[in-house]
Amino acid sequence: MPAFNRKRIILVAALTAFACGLLNAETFRVAQCRKVELIEDTSYSVTKKAGLNDAIAVFLPEDRIFLEGIEFKLEIPEETAMWKDCCGVYIYDGIRPVPTEQQIDFSGSKLFFGVIPGKLSWVLQVPLTQGVQLKTNQYTKTIDKIPSAQGNFVFLRLQPLMKGVPDEVMNSKITFTIRPILSDKGLLKTAFTFPEESTGSENISIFIDNTPYMREDAQKGLLLETGIHNISVISENFRTEVRKVRIDQAKKTELLIELKSIEPTVIITAPEGAVVFLDEEEFTEMGKEYVLTEGEHKIKCGIGDYEIVRTLSVTKGRTYKVNLTVDLQIQEDE
Repeated sequence: MPAFNRKRIILVAALTAFACGLLNAETFRVAQCRKVELIEDTSYSVTKKAGLNDAIAVFLPEDRIFLEGIEFKLEIPEETAMWKDCCGVYIYDGIRPVPTEQQIDFSGSKLFFGVIPGKLSWVLQVPLTQGVQLKTNQYTKTIDKIPSAQGNFVFLRLQPLMKGVPDEVMNSKITFTIRPILSDKGLLKTAFTFPEESTGSENISIFIDNTPYMREDAQKGLLLETGIHNISVISENFRTEVRKVRIDQAKKTELLIELKSIEPTVIITAPEGAVVFLDEEEFTEMGKEYVLTEGEHKIKCGIGDYEIVRTLSVTKGRTYKVNLTVDLQIQEDE
């Protein structure tokens, strides 16, 4: 097929798809548009009142990590509930222009339609990700299709479905409580500090609950199930570090791990007035971490006429603590 014909077919297909979108689009006017800024927080919810000709535009976070859907809980006035099936709720896709509280004229394609039931309370759930399992019951409706969220918002509209509805119903307000539906996961970001002599480019292995992860992924952030997790960092160049970390729902947790040199060290403490020798040289770095070489080392501690000598076998990746104590015991004979 000539290249010209292929381009012509592609252009015709694109124009056809665009025309279908225009044909499916609906132009309408609302009395007022309410705007909501959604936040990824388990404690977040916002309440808005909307009349039977109003709309609500829920704007989503730019950086969505945990958001799986939106829950609209409707508190329906008694007079509206009595006029069963008098009002419908719509979810639209491809809404133009971008909603503001001053805008009342819109166009878009219907994604969902439902009749508000004759109940005082009703919940509508809008999924935002594929495969999400939302809980439903007789008081909850979950829409089947996922909005494309073009423009990073979800658009809901109320509309009367019948004529002859009393003014008290037409003028009533439905109270919407809007909250995010969040995954039962949290984000763990792991950062590392290295010894001064290190370049920071050495290979390290990261294990979370015995599952290996790339260092780059751990630094960018990993989605983990809520609860306690075991973190292990293993390297030939540094000491093994083990941590426990708690992951909370829809929270970001930052874990800083200080990597230490694999060189063995010793910490020596002794009472005031004691004299300490390490390999026959007087030791003055009391209470501080001191780097040793591998092998055998002799430690001699003395206080007054009291002296004790010990041999210390040193291996890589270990820290040894040496403490000289003087104990006074009193015993009474019967």
